[in-house]
Amino acid sequence: MSSLYQKYRSTNFDEIKGQEHITRLLKNAVKGKQISHGYLFVGSRGTGKTSMARIMAKAVNCLALTSSGNPCNECSVCKSIADGTFLDLIEIDAASNRGIDQIRELKEKIEFSPSEGQFKVYIVDEVHMLTTEAFNALLKTLEEPPKHVIFIFATTDVHKLPPTILSRCQRYDFRLGTDGEIKSLIEEIAKKEKIHIKGDALDLIVNNAKGSYRDALSILDVVYSGQEDTKQEITMEEVRKILGIPDSDQVLNLLHSLLVGDGSKSLEIIESLENSGVNMQQFTSYILDILREVLSEKIRGKIRKEYDFVTNIDIKDLHQLINLFLDAENKIRYANNQALVLEMIIPSMMKAGANSGVKIVNKDVKKRISQVEPVEQGDVQSENKTIRCEDIPISEIVSKWELFVTEIKPFNGHLYAFLGGATVVDFKNGIMYLDVPFKFHKERMEIPKSRNIISEVFQKVYGVACSIDCHVNEAIKPKGKSDADFVLRNLPKVEKKSKGVSTEEEKYKRKKLGSDIEAIFDGV
Repeated sequence: MSSLYQKYRSTNFDEIKGQEHITRLLKNAVKGKQISHGYLFVGSRGTGKTSMARIMAKAVNCLALTSSGNPCNECSVCKSIADGTFLDLIEIDAASNRGIDQIRELKEKIEFSPSEGQFKVYIVDEVHMLTTEAFNALLKTLEEPPKHVIFIFATTDVHKLPPTILSRCQRYDFRLGTDGEIKSLIEEIAKKEKIHIKGDALDLIVNNAKGSYRDALSILDVVYSGQEDTKQEITMEEVRKILGIPDSDQVLNLLHSLLVGDGSKSLEIIESLENSGVNMQQFTSYILDILREVLSEKIRGKIRKEYDFVTNIDIKDLHQLINLFLDAENKIRYANNQALVLEMIIPSMMKAGANSGVKIVNKDVKKRISQVEPVEQGDVQSENKTIRCEDIPISEIVSKWELFVTEIKPFNGHLYAFLGGATVVDFKNGIMYLDVPFKFHKERMEIPKSRNIISEVFQKVYGVACSIDCHVNEAIKPKGKSDADFVLRNLPKVEKKSKGVSTEEEKYKRKKLGSDIEAIFDGV
């Protein structure tokens, strides 16, 4: 028994789905006997390139061409091409016959006149796989071919073809099928074959066909092949198993845990998928389809119930997650450990998930923080264990601000200086809003390293984690003062000079600090 896509392969131009812009031109060319010596069919797999090439071979050799430009499919030539016994139709797979020797053999035989038809038709599939030497050998023949020869090249990667080949062919671009066109085709064939399929299962097949008519029929064929005797209804669960796609709840849980920065939960789900034997490449593609829907609904402001987990998610985090999965999709097809490619997404989302309270802290910073002596303001951490981020009044932050800034100094002197010149504006939902006088301050304070230090020290002093949101406020910048002067003026008080330290040494230290800060602003 032949597969469905072979059984229902198009036999004339009108049966080709979704390529009406091409079939119209080719039919007119055949009717008007305006036949070119070279055609180039470009498009993704499963869009009808090879079928179109065979129909074209029928049409130019048909003994009883219809008035519409379609082959009759009744004459000896049409039947012979359909059976694969037509001597003047030569099909070459360039992926397997890509060398110069094969092209030289072709050139030797090309001069012979057709045996049965009017034209000798060469269909070269995956032509981009030919070697440079093979292309060069073919070039002269393509430039001045015999009148009885027609070349039809098919490729999925036109960018690999030399310009000299492209310029000598009529190019036709095949488009991917729309979901509606592919769904209509499956429903039509399912009706003829008496295949019963549920609506959600049909939608899943259409979604995973990715615009390929052949892939859609192949999936339907595989799912149905085991049910031919019983004639049972195809369910969504069966399609999922065939495609290696987990249930939607598991997928949505993974997306939610990534968006909120829950690294542990995300890792647990990915490991579970790997242990279940899920096709990670197929899964990644499925994830991207869902993310596209989620993003679309987020932008429109109309979010379905199953996607309500993104209601309070910043669209920037959603955008970042999509970019990470797009990158993973490119890497995963070549990876030996496909699960690792997906697991590498987790740290990136944890860094971005500042609102979730999940942090990745530099090991050196974390070690240095642990070495800092406890705050002398009572047991701050135990006092604030049950305090939520939003319950901390701004007055409390301001009252301990000098202590907080001082605790920053051992880890980063520049950050210590910048915070000294900043103003606390508000504190809501774990986010501390700061006004800073210069754009440079904002940029340096918002880099990941600075954010990590601020969050950890803030938790030590105030008992809770936080993230920051800086805004440049020119109003707090004194007129007539340089950036460095302003920072120095707003530094927390320095320690009193120690015994044995000369006034000159003290002045030198102060001057050096000022020079260091000036250097920062100068881009050093």
